Amino acid sequence: MKRRRTRKIVSFLASFGMCLALALAGCGRDEGPASQEINTEEEQLEGGRQETETQEGEPQGAQGQGKTDTADSGGGRQENVSYPRELQRGELKAFTNWIDKEDNYGNYGLLLSEYTDPKAADLNQIFYTGAGMETEPLTEGEKQAYLEITGQPEIYTDMTRLTTSQINDFLESRLGYTLDEMTGSLDWTYLEETDAWVHQHGDTNYTPFTCVGGREIQKGVYELECVQGDGQSDPSIYPPCRLTLTRHGDSYRVLSNVYDESIQYSKDVWKMEEQSFDVDLGGSWGQVTFTSYGPNTSVYSTQDVSFALVKDGSVVYEFPDVMDGNFRSHETFLNILAVSFQDYSGDGEKDVIVICEYAPLITTASGGTLKEVRLYRNLGDSFQLDRDKMDWLQVNDYCNTIDQVMEHVKEAAADE
Repeated sequence: MKRRRTRKIVSFLASFGMCLALALAGCGRDEGPASQEINTEEEQLEGGRQETETQEGEPQGAQGQGKTDTADSGGGRQENVSYPRELQRGELKAFTNWIDKEDNYGNYGLLLSEYTDPKAADLNQIFYTGAGMETEPLTEGEKQAYLEITGQPEIYTDMTRLTTSQINDFLESRLGYTLDEMTGSLDWTYLEETDAWVHQHGDTNYTPFTCVGGREIQKGVYELECVQGDGQSDPSIYPPCRLTLTRHGDSYRVLSNVYDESIQYSKDVWKMEEQSFDVDLGGSWGQVTFTSYGPNTSVYSTQDVSFALVKDGSVVYEFPDVMDGNFRSHETFLNILAVSFQDYSGDGEKDVIVICEYAPLITTASGGTLKEVRLYRNLGDSFQLDRDKMDWLQVNDYCNTIDQVMEHVKEAAADE
């Protein structure tokens, strides 16, 4: 049995997200030629824009063998699938979730080192906080054995304890090898009496990643383009990488993880297709795509929805956030109820009106969800949040529909 002494691993401290299922729902359309709101689910299915989503943690794989396979697309209809094929947005979200949250946050460590052979993956990064496995406290006998082996006078911080069986089960499942077959060392303290490995640490190396692109290169084999978090972290710590996975049972095995600094973060994976619209905003804007982005809750659990104008595939304008840093303090985002492009300010410019729905973090006496109206006034070369009017409409509960907002927004202006 291999025995290793404990050493301190320098790790990156990252915040962790709470898993929240986002309920994305449409609403009816308001009357008026200048109004444009999201389609209902029924309208989308009958011919509107539709995004193919997969179940969380279950990316949609094609069926069959060879370069071109036959897959059942539903209703008994067969379609040919050619490889490689680009992964859809829903699949990228599901892979992001698998990396960041699934198996009790046990998979992210597989991306914290570079290797072309799974046997060379960094064991210390993978198991730093236990790889999501249940860890039992040390017995008194194990504490004494640990202190005797390490020469330390006492235990100062948290301890992670894993048995050889636990480690082997994880490695076989995720990499296809056992501890003795790995080329690197696990620099934990081995307690022979109980066949346990012990690691003392005071922080975490939890690092979420976002799958910004990817493809199924052959049946059940996926190459993912991954960027740390939301692209704002120092890439020198954990660079962007190409993670290659193969389907293994109801999960995946890692074949390789190769750094690639050419991979750039993109919010496109979080685009809410059914709440994004092609629109002519006039003036210097012209024809653009008003794009809604859902929050990346795998990085920050209280991140808010965001909006941008996109032209020719590039973001030309990002709308101001309601809260500093685009985080919510007392609620979490649920969905967008309505988007409309109307001149509510009466200055001849087409403004943007959005109604969002949130779930309170603390249950209120009235219960239910919260609706929030956003008024983005078109200034010609930018958009300004019309906060005074927004607050007035909010206080008076005139924020439920676009028609209601348009009916009362002049009263809000008169009250300023």
